[in-house]
Amino acid sequence: MITGKKTEHPEVGGMLGEGVKMDGNLSFNHTFRVDGEFKGKISNSDRLVIGEKGFVQGEIECASLVCYGKINGTIKIRGSVEIHPKGRIEGELFMESPLLTVIEGGTIAGTIKMGTKIGDNLLPIKDKTKEI
Repeated sequence: MITGKKTEHPEVGGMLGEGVKMDGNLSFNHTFRVDGEFKGKISNSDRLVIGEKGFVQGEIECASLVCYGKINGTIKIRGSVEIHPKGRIEGELFMESPLLTVIEGGTIAGTIKMGTKIGDNLLPIKDKTKEI
């Protein structure tokens, strides 16, 4: 499904700030935002947000992705992908679910494979339920 619907985003648990450049591997279990430049591998059991000035080059594995900036590489997503105006994904996008939203102005240059089983290397999806 490709739609033009915007969604609200939960509070961010960590971030790579604007002007910060980092190479390496990132692994986390909460919503994370990239407003700087990152080269390497990102693994997340929650949502990854790439800000308007954010740039990621490498491999991404996460539960869901929101892109306002630029990504170049291989992306493996278990849940939804949102590409906002000025957002750009270049490379391969592998998705378990067919939940793709491209808002007018957002672009994808590369291949998209939906219904792809994402490997066990991905951290388990964070359980968002709470006991009362």
